[in-house]
Amino acid sequence: MKLLINIESLIPPLTGIGNYTFNLIEQLQDEEIETIECFIGSTYYSAEQALTNCISASTQYMHRDEDTTTPSTPSQLRALLRSWTFAYRVREMLRATQLRMDANRFRNHVYHETNFMLKAYASPSVATIHDLSFIHYPQFHPQKRVEWLSAQLPKTLRRADYLITDSDIIRDELIDDFGVSADRVRTVYLGASETYRPQTAEQTRLTLELYGLQHGRYILFVGTLEPRKGVDTLLDAWCRLPPVLRKRYPLVLAGAPGWQNKDLGDRIKALEVSHGLRQLRFVPGSDLPALYAGATVFAYPSLYEGFGLPVLEAMQCGVPVICTADTSMSEFTQGSTLLVERGNDEQLTSQLTDLLSNEQLRQSVADTGLLRSSIFSWKRCAQETLEIYRKVSPH
Repeated sequence: MKLLINIESLIPPLTGIGNYTFNLIEQLQDEEIETIECFIGSTYYSAEQALTNCISASTQYMHRDEDTTTPSTPSQLRALLRSWTFAYRVREMLRATQLRMDANRFRNHVYHETNFMLKAYASPSVATIHDLSFIHYPQFHPQKRVEWLSAQLPKTLRRADYLITDSDIIRDELIDDFGVSADRVRTVYLGASETYRPQTAEQTRLTLELYGLQHGRYILFVGTLEPRKGVDTLLDAWCRLPPVLRKRYPLVLAGAPGWQNKDLGDRIKALEVSHGLRQLRFVPGSDLPALYAGATVFAYPSLYEGFGLPVLEAMQCGVPVICTADTSMSEFTQGSTLLVERGNDEQLTSQLTDLLSNEQLRQSVADTGLLRSSIFSWKRCAQETLEIYRKVSPH
């Protein structure tokens, strides 16, 4: 079998989709696949080259100049293009044309689009639909991006021989809302790197000292700082904690600013001064395992997720987790976390108080989550994805 994968999502900073693409390619190298060709636009790489380039670019991104007044980095240019519908259209037309020009070269390849929008392709193709937040929560995305994605999604659904979703909730949305045949879409749960594991205070010490944190003495959130992630709900809940708990367990936010972030960003800055909140902004991936493992509680009250990878990463680190009910997160965790209703900051305060005040409860939730997390892995994700490739492959 020969495989063709679009790796646009590997441009740093890596989002959840980039993380998915990287780990999928890495694991697929160990499977029985003759060739894995990766492409960005008209440039093609081997799987090994794609991963090496991603690691190198991510390292450069970590040490980039703090002056971001001009769109000089690939990620900034990408963000600029995403704000303009015409740019979307021109870019995708050029890339689709290039793929058609290379059709003979990839005639016997299965094409996997890991990031939603499947380009026109004459041979078997698979697309991963991670979530439909731009449909259910359009107010949390740039309008031009919503318009583009909404126009292009039906084309992907028609073109794909098979579709992959990260959760049954997203799978059901495709079936119920778009009439996708149930036998043409499968849920493949994500995984987490083996570097996410429980660590002692001594094991996390060096990393946490870099951020001025103490093991077991903070509440953690990891994710894009934007309204869809429920950060306002978390801030409200944390501010409601009894002062002694809030002082003992500062809230630590690790993540880059997202869409419609100005008001939220202003509030975060004010709480840093008045309440001792900690905003770490971008955290290198190498530091995240220790940051998770050192947390007392991981809180992730996101309104909507295709999967919710930070939840799994925290569970795998042996940390008790609070996430949102009736979402993909509650689907895959299956009772191994505490659940909060969407936007219910009072309930979240109560749950935080219970966990922070009761070591036995914390340990029980952590142990249950750790056990549940053990069934997920990127290897399992890759093997189940490979089954889908074989299903559509003519060879």
